[in-house]
Amino acid sequence: MRVILIRPPKVQGALERSMVQHPVNLLMLAAVLEKSGFQCEVWDFEVQDFSGEIVREKTGRSNPGLAGITALTCNIKTANTIMGWIKSESPETFTVVGGPHVSAIPERTLEEFANFDAVVVGEGELTLAEICARISKGRGLEGVLGTAWRRSSSPVIEDPRPPMDNLDELPYPARHLIDHSLYKGASSPGLDATLHRSTELFTTRGCPDRCSFCASHLVFGRKVRARSAEHVLGEVDQCMSKWGYRHYTVDDDTFTYRPSRLFDLCRGFKERGITWDCDTRVNAVNREMIQMMADSGCQKIAFGVESGSPRILKLIHKEITLDQIRNAFQWAHEAGIITTAFFMVASHPSETKEDLEMSLKLMKEIDTELMAVAVAVPYPGTELYRIMKNGDYIDEERWETFNHLHSIPSWHTENFSGRKLVRLQNRLFRQFFIRPSFIWKTLPKAMSWHGFKYYTRSFLDILKYLFIEKRI
Repeated sequence: MRVILIRPPKVQGALERSMVQHPVNLLMLAAVLEKSGFQCEVWDFEVQDFSGEIVREKTGRSNPGLAGITALTCNIKTANTIMGWIKSESPETFTVVGGPHVSAIPERTLEEFANFDAVVVGEGELTLAEICARISKGRGLEGVLGTAWRRSSSPVIEDPRPPMDNLDELPYPARHLIDHSLYKGASSPGLDATLHRSTELFTTRGCPDRCSFCASHLVFGRKVRARSAEHVLGEVDQCMSKWGYRHYTVDDDTFTYRPSRLFDLCRGFKERGITWDCDTRVNAVNREMIQMMADSGCQKIAFGVESGSPRILKLIHKEITLDQIRNAFQWAHEAGIITTAFFMVASHPSETKEDLEMSLKLMKEIDTELMAVAVAVPYPGTELYRIMKNGDYIDEERWETFNHLHSIPSWHTENFSGRKLVRLQNRLFRQFFIRPSFIWKTLPKAMSWHGFKYYTRSFLDILKYLFIEKRI
């Protein structure tokens, strides 16, 4: 049986087009399915041409027995439309959707979107492999853990599937299924794509923290499960030898939770002469750890800060302090590592202008090279969603507006309308990036020809986002 795995297009502006990542989640699913004997294709409409005619034409050529699609809240409607196009061309194709949105509300998903035959709830590899085995034999999904499906027109929700204990049992992602030439940008902002041929690594699953706005636990749970250093380095060796990748973005929620494993990975990275970057928390690093990371080729660390207000940090269960934030950025600066700080507007509905002024003050104080400000989104399944829903802050659940950057929120807070939230977001961007001290600090990095091209393009992208893409 042939299986197609699809990443739908998402709303992308200037800030994202230069850093489209490989669909590693789909490639991991494909690797497991290929190991089980299924033929797989990956359709990535973040980089491929997209239209109904294209989807129907590709479906006619492939004649898939099953089509699987991953979806975020903001593109769940698009995912349903794609599956409708597939069914119009191939009515017998069984359609499956996965991701955090559908894992949070599987019954509602089946009631709301007619073109999905089944939902994968939580971690997908073993569940999708069992679904494919059932469908290939003409059997139904009754008893398949981690699924939701329809009996006649009524949703059936099966028991959850326990997360995998040993991630080393997973094969490496099936990167041979993508056209690598289509991914022209760097994996991570701040790293020049002309100098970094890069791909992504997922070395752990699960996050024990309970940030009120985060939906990652819906798929991977709260227990941290880690691949061994040997398994990760084996994937690096494969990527180097087969595709020539020399830079790796580690996309774990928090890469530095296990210091002993981090030591082994840093030693392996250093031996291979590669460069890399990662995300982590300010309370999961120390000065010695960051210096070790720098010595092994780490070029950038992204920290989730979210707010400069201690009151807001406490309300959203971030469990970090301003001193921990200051220390982490200082240590990274001392080690010569680029930093990114993630901030949010309205991560709690009680946020005030005074709280946001504290955030702006902290942004400037930590002197980060890169900064991102998101309007917090009340994703289904999160504590923030429950707070916003119970408080009647969500005006309308228009899923396409549930994104951080490119629409007016269909919700409000105690102090701000959806439109005002976007204005505050833009103001923070402007007051951080368009200031003499930031430009003066960045100017020396643009002195080389590569640097000039990269930083000029990046600065123009920021200006385009602030003044053209968001007319409000």
